[in-house]
Amino acid sequence: MIMNLKAKIWLTVATIVLMFSFFTLFYFPDQQAKLLLRNYNNEVQNLANTVSLGVKIAITEQNFEGVQTALEFVKGDPRLEFISMLQTDTLWNDTRTSYTISEKLFKTYPENNTYGPATVTDERIIVKRSPFESSMMTGAILLGFSTDVINSSKERIKITSLLVSGVVFGIGIIIGFWLSKNISDPVLALRNAAIRVGEGDFSTRVKTDTGDEIGELGKSFNKMVKYLSKTTKKLRKANLTLAATNDTLKNTVQELKDTQAQLVHKEKMASLGELTAGIAHEIQNPLNFVNNFSETNQELIEEMLQELMRGDTEGAIALARDIKANEERIHIHGKRAGGIVKGMLQHSRTGPGHKEPIEINALADEYLRLSYHGIRAKDKTFKIKFRICFDESIGKVEVAPEELGRVLLNLYNNAFYSIIEKKKQSKQAFEPMLEVTTRKLKNAVEISVKDNGLGIPKQIIGKIFQPFFTTKPAGEGTGLGLSISYDIITKGHCGELEVEAQEGEFTKFTIRLPLVNNSKE
Repeated sequence: MIMNLKAKIWLTVATIVLMFSFFTLFYFPDQQAKLLLRNYNNEVQNLANTVSLGVKIAITEQNFEGVQTALEFVKGDPRLEFISMLQTDTLWNDTRTSYTISEKLFKTYPENNTYGPATVTDERIIVKRSPFESSMMTGAILLGFSTDVINSSKERIKITSLLVSGVVFGIGIIIGFWLSKNISDPVLALRNAAIRVGEGDFSTRVKTDTGDEIGELGKSFNKMVKYLSKTTKKLRKANLTLAATNDTLKNTVQELKDTQAQLVHKEKMASLGELTAGIAHEIQNPLNFVNNFSETNQELIEEMLQELMRGDTEGAIALARDIKANEERIHIHGKRAGGIVKGMLQHSRTGPGHKEPIEINALADEYLRLSYHGIRAKDKTFKIKFRICFDESIGKVEVAPEELGRVLLNLYNNAFYSIIEKKKQSKQAFEPMLEVTTRKLKNAVEISVKDNGLGIPKQIIGKIFQPFFTTKPAGEGTGLGLSISYDIITKGHCGELEVEAQEGEFTKFTIRLPLVNNSKE
């Protein structure tokens, strides 16, 4: 079953909240309870050892008041259940070949204590023994402390964990609604509007009051629908005029009307196809944003778990508040993703671009850095060696910078994708390399982009400039990038776009732009 964007957003948020709730409601309280019990056992044992040492010293010095003082060391502790001083006797048999150890109560507090020398730890009480031995007496101190303090601490931990889980659950609901409203709903509305236009309803418009990149995309959509509506009306009017002017050409006019109708349909479908491809690209940006936010939340959750395991509930609550503050982080990362969407909107214009004198080397370098930083934003471990060779004698060339930049960005992205895939598949040491070269020919400027990635098989190299042909997995490519790039270079700039490749070794794309209309410096 294919999930829509809204379902994916809610699934991501729900997964994070459930994982966090599991740790805070089950794993963390159990670990804290074990830690508290271990510390409590150590504390009781240390007290027993302290009393035992005091008794031993007092008996050695024959200070019986000191013995009483040592026993009273823990009497004021509200957790005390009992403290007993045991006397240990060694009973030999008649032949003195074996013996037994006998213990009896020497002193105890309280005096009506019902606990005997054989008392051991259970769920209600923790019992610790500390033996002592002196020249006058051998024995042990038996100390029993109530576990009520442990039980109350466990309850506090459970309540705190429940409160933290409730806070995070509430924040998750808020974030889910925010993401759904600001990302999913506008994209779905744009999709539904595209479907209605495809059905012939040119009165369809989408809201463009969001003020973000999706709003800009909506404005572009509305302009396209308006243009399609005007074009259709003009063509229909022209058909009617031709039919009324000459009845003798009725059959010809009818054929022309049919041909015009087909052209209108093809134009509309082509525009809708490019729009759909643009929407497919746009959807990736919100999804990447949601993934980045999920990673940030996971890191915060890990930090919160560490704080809770250390018993720092205040720190854990502070981290929970940090999760709430992620709305600001969402805004920051959203602006970053918005810049990418804005660039894609600029590069998705289907009309002829305005040409102006541009530094070809600067343009090639700018879009190389844009593409590289885009890849690095997704995978910070990605590294590559660049070999840049720019011909400084080229100077400025009259081109449409947005369209040529779109071509370069597509070639760079394809090169990085091929290199990354080869690195995943390679079992040997592999050094990624990307070469970008410019040079001035007699009547043209040449730009080449060469990578040492997967290359292109011979049987498909003739198809790569065909619309909708792609070798990428479903959902990762539309098959329009190279097709549109080819049209931009050959039709928009009267140039050439060639490819040379060897499977498993390299791929090299070469752009040649004529210098006929170039401005002179």
